[in-house]
Amino acid sequence: MIDISFESSYYLKDDSVIIISLYNNIYDEHLPQIKDLFSEFIKKDINSIILDLSDCLFIEKEIWEYFIELKRKLSHKKGDLVLANMYGVVKNDYNIMELSNYLESFNNINNAFYNFGILNDIKSA
Repeated sequence: MIDISFESSYYLKDDSVIIISLYNNIYDEHLPQIKDLFSEFIKKDINSIILDLSDCLFIEKEIWEYFIELKRKLSHKKGDLVLANMYGVVKNDYNIMELSNYLESFNNINNAFYNFGILNDIKSA
């Protein structure tokens, strides 16, 4: 068994959108920790979430399923869950499982912010 623990960090933008960064490999056994993390923010009425997956190497299927379920819950609270910065195996799995039917993905954080109506570091041409 690989001994890499679940890691995350976050920051709040404009008191309305939280960016949660996930690191390393996210296995099914991390699901209780992930649920606790997200429920902490939902209890505080932070219902707009960007998952930054730039440093995430792998996500197991049960975790993807939880993200879909979480997005549904957030939409009932007029919130949303979107993904940003997917690469490698994570992006490949996202495409193979056709998760774009359930979870919106953006190439970078700025585009994800724009989804929530926040203009951030966008430079004019």
